[in-house]
Amino acid sequence: MGHQVNFYTAPADIKDLQERVGRLESILILHSHSLSETPLVLSSLRHTEGDRPWLFYYFVRKCDLANVISEHVPSQGYWGIDVLRSPVVEFHGCFFNGKILRRGRVYYTDGFYGENDEWLQKSESFRSWAKRVLKTTKAGLKRQGSDYIGPAAEAWLAQGDGSLV
Repeated sequence: MGHQVNFYTAPADIKDLQERVGRLESILILHSHSLSETPLVLSSLRHTEGDRPWLFYYFVRKCDLANVISEHVPSQGYWGIDVLRSPVVEFHGCFFNGKILRRGRVYYTDGFYGENDEWLQKSESFRSWAKRVLKTTKAGLKRQGSDYIGPAAEAWLAQGDGSLV
């Protein structure tokens, strides 16, 4: 089963979110793509390539890094993280260009179906931590309908210069 929290965060909200999640347990931030089977570890959720911010990341506890499964995508020339089989929480940031703010999310799965269609549960310690990541994400944001919004995003929206998508 998958679990998620959808949110709108402006760039100023991301630093606070990263700090709050980092206080739960010692974590690493992984880039969604790597040039090798070894996941690319980043220092923050504010990675850019050229002038474009990267929006797709994974949180992983340091103790779980060795259990992260990467899959080669030959047609694209990179390795990607298998979110279903790996003990990771997916972080999809919000695209923001000053006029629109697109929704982001944090997401994880409790387990996956193995080769013989048997349900394989991820570890209790991972599931407990991942649940706390979602709870911590919500705690720093304000509920807006079925989604959540960060303080900087809310202030930007109140100015009337843009819209949520």
